[in-house]
Amino acid sequence: MKKNHKIIISIAILILIAIITLYIQTGFLQAQSINKRDLSKWTYDSDGIIENTKEFTLQGSNETCWYLIHGYTSTPDEMTELAQTINNEFNETVVVTRLKGHSQTPSQILNLSLEDWYNQVDQETDTLKETCNKINIIGISFGGTLATRLAEEKNLNNIYLLAPYLKTPYKFYYILKPETYLETFGPIMHYSKKTKIAQINSPEELDKHIAYWNLPFEPVLNSKDFIKQTKENLNKIEEPLLIQHSKNDKTSDVETSKTILEKSSSKTKELILFEKSNHIIIEDYDKEEIMQNIIEFEKKTRNT
Repeated sequence: MKKNHKIIISIAILILIAIITLYIQTGFLQAQSINKRDLSKWTYDSDGIIENTKEFTLQGSNETCWYLIHGYTSTPDEMTELAQTINNEFNETVVVTRLKGHSQTPSQILNLSLEDWYNQVDQETDTLKETCNKINIIGISFGGTLATRLAEEKNLNNIYLLAPYLKTPYKFYYILKPETYLETFGPIMHYSKKTKIAQINSPEELDKHIAYWNLPFEPVLNSKDFIKQTKENLNKIEEPLLIQHSKNDKTSDVETSKTILEKSSSKTKELILFEKSNHIIIEDYDKEEIMQNIIEFEKKTRNT
């Protein structure tokens, strides 16, 4: 009887620890507090947008225009240096979009998914085609997923993918796939309380990054079918393709980029891997080389 009593107490303690851990690290029992950390961290303008994170355009020639798509829970700000570098190098128009709901508060994206954001970027690239002869696409993370779908469904010029997301890296000690945990517990955890603003290894770059502090799970869950369909149609990509990814990416599995490279039908395609950076490679240790690779790939394809 005493032995059974000890087992019951031990189980109860483990359950309590699990509940406390969920409460500390996620939105478990705190769904209504999803905006609290971000509202206390960022300064918002009169439009309810975090300061210095709106969409922007750098004007130049419209012979070739560039359309840049930022990542999930992030902002156009992460593409600023890249946009300026491209504009300075080629003197061409660069448009950096702001995905719906981003640069505001996390609650603004709860009912959205990659399908909604694809409808947005699809319309915006169509609008850009009215004034531009050619369009290059650059997407990072979820923005890379959107750029991949655009390449599958539209006639574009060059495609540049930075750490595109199709799945999360798996480690043997996870036991189950990360996607399984998300599908099982996501609806009760609601969001993750980040311990750092983004997966960036460089302390200097991490300190400058702007993104949501609370990462909602619902939009990722809602994007499951979109990601699956994108995986199934990789062979439709025919545009020249440059993919750059870090082997140490903690968010997007590097196998994603290898799969896109292998299954795409592009005649000119290349995958460049890095060691020092994490997920947001355009704001990490390898960013200078990454930007230079884009410039060199663009010049090479123009000369062939």
